[in-house]
Amino acid sequence: MEARVIEVPIDNSNDVLEIDCSQLPAHAAEICDILENEGSALRFYQIFALEYYKQGSVEEAVVALKRGMASAKANDQTAKVPLLNLLASIYVQKAKTAASLGNSSSEREMALQMAATLLNEAERISRSDPNTCVVRGMLALAKRQPDVALAQFQMALQTDVNIAALLGKARVLYGKQQYSQALAAYQQALVLRPRGGPDPRIGIGMCLERLGHTEDARRALNRASEVDPKAAAPRILLATMDLNASKLAARADDTKGASEHLRDAMEHLQAAYALQPENAAVLLRLADRMCWRGDWEAARKLSERALRAADTMALQAEAHYQVGRAHHGSGRFDAAHEAYACSLAINERHALARYGLAQMLLQRADMSGAEAAFQRVLDRHPRCSEALRALGYLHARLPNTKAKALEYYERAMAELNDSVPSADAADADLFLEAALLYEATSARKACRSYRAAAQLLEGSATPPLAELWNNVGALALVCGEEDREIQAAFAKAAAALGGKSTTRVQQTRTTLAYNVALYYERCGLWRLAQPLYNSVLQAAPGYADARLRLAHIALAQRNDPTDALALVSQALETDARKASAWLMRGRIELSRKNVQDARRAFEHVLRDIAKHDIYALCSLGNYYLAAARSEMTRAQEAPDQKGARDLALANYRRAIEFFDKCLTLDENCAAAAHGAAIAMAERGFAADARRIFQDVRDAATAGLGPAHVTAPSPDLVYRAAPALTTAQLDVPLVTSDVILWASVNAAHALVDVANYHQAILAYEACLRRLQDTAQMLELPSADAQSLVVPGIAGDMAENNGSAASEEPPVIERISETERAERTRVERDIRLYLVRAMYLHAKATKDIDMMNKALDQIRVLCSVIDFTLPESPKPDADGDVPMDDDAVKTTRLSPDHGQLLFDLALLEQSVAQMVSEQPETIRTLAALDQASQDLSHSTSLFSFLALWGKHNQKKQKLQFSARLATERSAYGKSLVAKLGRKRKEQEEFETQRQQSLDQWKRQQEEEERRKKEDIERNERQQKELEDKLLRENDERNQLLRQQLALEHEEQAREAAMPKPKKMKMRQEDMDDMDDDDDDGFVVSPRKRKTAVEPLDQDSARFKSKAIVSDSDDDDDVDDAPDADTSDHEQDDATEREDTPDHD
Repeated sequence: MEARVIEVPIDNSNDVLEIDCSQLPAHAAEICDILENEGSALRFYQIFALEYYKQGSVEEAVVALKRGMASAKANDQTAKVPLLNLLASIYVQKAKTAASLGNSSSEREMALQMAATLLNEAERISRSDPNTCVVRGMLALAKRQPDVALAQFQMALQTDVNIAALLGKARVLYGKQQYSQALAAYQQALVLRPRGGPDPRIGIGMCLERLGHTEDARRALNRASEVDPKAAAPRILLATMDLNASKLAARADDTKGASEHLRDAMEHLQAAYALQPENAAVLLRLADRMCWRGDWEAARKLSERALRAADTMALQAEAHYQVGRAHHGSGRFDAAHEAYACSLAINERHALARYGLAQMLLQRADMSGAEAAFQRVLDRHPRCSEALRALGYLHARLPNTKAKALEYYERAMAELNDSVPSADAADADLFLEAALLYEATSARKACRSYRAAAQLLEGSATPPLAELWNNVGALALVCGEEDREIQAAFAKAAAALGGKSTTRVQQTRTTLAYNVALYYERCGLWRLAQPLYNSVLQAAPGYADARLRLAHIALAQRNDPTDALALVSQALETDARKASAWLMRGRIELSRKNVQDARRAFEHVLRDIAKHDIYALCSLGNYYLAAARSEMTRAQEAPDQKGARDLALANYRRAIEFFDKCLTLDENCAAAAHGAAIAMAERGFAADARRIFQDVRDAATAGLGPAHVTAPSPDLVYRAAPALTTAQLDVPLVTSDVILWASVNAAHALVDVANYHQAILAYEACLRRLQDTAQMLELPSADAQSLVVPGIAGDMAENNGSAASEEPPVIERISETERAERTRVERDIRLYLVRAMYLHAKATKDIDMMNKALDQIRVLCSVIDFTLPESPKPDADGDVPMDDDAVKTTRLSPDHGQLLFDLALLEQSVAQMVSEQPETIRTLAALDQASQDLSHSTSLFSFLALWGKHNQKKQKLQFSARLATERSAYGKSLVAKLGRKRKEQEEFETQRQQSLDQWKRQQEEEERRKKEDIERNERQQKELEDKLLRENDERNQLLRQQLALEHEEQAREAAMPKPKKMKMRQEDMDDMDDDDDDGFVVSPRKRKTAVEPLDQDSARFKSKAIVSDSDDDDDVDDAPDADTSDHEQDDATEREDTPDHD
């Protein structure tokens, strides 16, 4: 390229002085002296200053501009404005360079202040110069004030089309992420100046890439390379696009596409490096590739070269980051920390540098600093999954922040699910970390996370471990998922173990066998579960949980508390501080009615092992609740014993204390809230208790608390239920169904407040739930084999040296003890329902409801094998007494005696209500049925009174023999009353029937008279209509005859010869004129007949229906003639006025 030569005019001469720019003096002062001597214009100072600046002599350029401004004439200050703008732009560039080189901030601020001063001077001289606005916009960009810069560029563009202002505006819009507007500005600049630098095509390509038009962006950048083959920037951008495309293809498992994009990227980088070996952007891209390859030393050297070559703050910050990244990868963490800090000092918005700094702080165990750094990254990039995972990891290890960790993990998992491509095997750790935290809060979410991690690892180079599938199966069992899901997880765990025999594999196999045995328990495969537990104990004799499960089987399935207690004792020998063993011991003692031993076991857990154990707290609360109820009953039976009542109140307070502590530890503990509500109800706060019962039922139904919990077999009105323990299988046993007993107790509370209707509905809902849970427990035996997990029993038997059982599996999901308990509970709930119906019927006098209660009690009594004994000899009063010997030999349980008493009471109540009904409502059939039931009721009361006297010392009766005697006497009096009522009812019904028959006869006579009147009116109407029709026919016949005569007459007139036409005299014509004044003149030429055809003329007359409604027959006879003549005159007039048409 030829050197540029500047011609400087010589003063007072036509010659010029040629100065070669390639040979400029080292000091600009020499050129300035020449220009001053020749009196050159100020623009020459500007030209030479630009040349010095292009050659890197920035200070000489400043000297030239200052000398030029000093030589400006006072009367021509406007010429100084270009020099001021150029000098200001140089100071702006010096400020940017000072920041990128890491110089002191004072130097940068001084340069910016000098630029601002120069621009103020330029603006004072000329406010309309657009270049001043452009430089001021550059100054605002250097101060990181994009809005101010955009306003200055817009102001410059208002006066003229300024390319520099247009490019500055586009740059600001791009930085504000307004890519469409920036693209339009770059395109406008390209139209105005297709060639020259800076090339707008580069900006166009960057905007198109941001807008998603990748191919268009490539074309724009390729065109920029064609226009300026020596430009490295387009190739760097093309390389960056190819590198990003390669990463996306790799994540999508497109190996071929990834390698092609990577090859293209390296080609572009090599071309750019060949053009500008010291280009900082090229060096940084190459350093990034070295980091991906793991060549940390090469990456460090390239980054340090880029650091020396960087001329902008952004490149300087990126260079420091790449240096830190290289140190980080090679294990030099202190150097990495320093480099990351330098990058952030230059550009605090550099997210990757801040992320690296947070990692270094984490490596230094500075948890709070690392958390703050990661949080700042997340604030800038809310969807950054790496920052979310890092924050989750941090909070998982900080105290009391597990919930925050789960929140971050959930957000990270959501981002992975939404990302394209989705998560891969490398992201399995995220789900595993989340699952570990979920185990303490949500078994269902933990199971879902473990399953997601296992699915990500399947098919990868690192297949999921057996422990992972074991956790999936165990949590699926806890969550109550479908059997096929649980089986699949356990089967995969067994397959992953294979035939390995290492210590870890043996431990995992033992744990897996224990979990499968738990699954068999849930399915009712007790015969398969018990051998597996024994195999677990053979492999690990210290496995206390397996012994506790065997104890549970002995207690729940075989109803053998002695064997169960022995197994629990063995477990305690292995681990004397195992809380679940002591809790199981307390439960067994309760089943043996050893209440005090059970209390001591629960207190031992709270005192010596776990003072916050929910199960023990609830169990002790139930103990004190039962003790309070016992003392209260004793106080009611003996009112003079005031100490019993005080002790009962103290026990109530102690029970509520235990329940309150449970709720403090776990606000969703349904059993504790349930027990507290029972205490409130028994203390007289039925309304508040009912609300709590309903809340407990709703919470358990929604899954907020355990729906099925272990409880002692209660015989109380308000049923208690302690909390779930690890030693208890989650099976819906009737004594552990919180939803059922909360609903029953809520119904009890409704009865206490006399809301009988709602109580009846609640009891009926309880019966339906009891039936539904019973159906859940019954599975056909044919499905038993499908529930077996393959390979587990054989593997355990092989490892223990024993033979696997070949006995076919049988489903025994409900034991005989549980079945009997369900029958007893169903009977109790039906008794509650009968009681509510009885009270409702008594309160509302509803005999239908009383009959429903009677039907319910008859259903309960139908299972009693009982025949009422009678004596064949009546006494003096006519009554048939009971055979005393037969009564003594009758065997009844206390429960059956209570049922028979309730049956007799309801039969007597129905009879009493029937007798009290008014005569208009009751019937003889109802009285007869009531009499029959009353006789049975009286006999049954007599039997129960005598039976109770004989057996009240042998067993505790649930009814009063004295009350039975009184009821029997009352029944006898009621029998006589019903007899009188029957006679009265019979007389009333006879009289009512007679009245009804008489009323029916009157009704029939009235109906007959009405029918005759209707027939007579119809007959008269028909006669009238016939008469009118006949008269109408006669009138029509007469008219037709008249018309016929008129036609004949007209025909004769037409046949007569016409007179000869005579010329009229003048006098006759005058007479005709006189006649015109009196009427119409019909022209002979247009005369036509006025008689219309018959069918047209008949249309003028009324129809049959109209005639039948007319009242004046005489007027009708005269009307046709008059109407006809008038119409004929009107028709004649119309014909005269209307011309003829051929």
